[in-house]
Amino acid sequence: KKSFQGPFKGCHGVVPPQDFYRNCLYDVCMGDGAKQIFCPVLEAYASICKKNGATVHDWRTPSGC
Repeated sequence: KKSFQGPFKGCHGVVPPQDFYRNCLYDVCMGDGAKQIFCPVLEAYASICKKNGATVHDWRTPSGC
């Protein structure tokens, strides 16, 4: 998040990640870091990015999803 690099870097200017980040952080912390929460949040962000024409690179491999 801090550097805005990685698989979603092409999306941040199109779909601001702040709300997704805050919601994901809260949900993952409340769920003890559960992948069943983390992965769907990333998938939702990737989907909305693509719908808005942004390029999203492979996020599943580095995130372990």
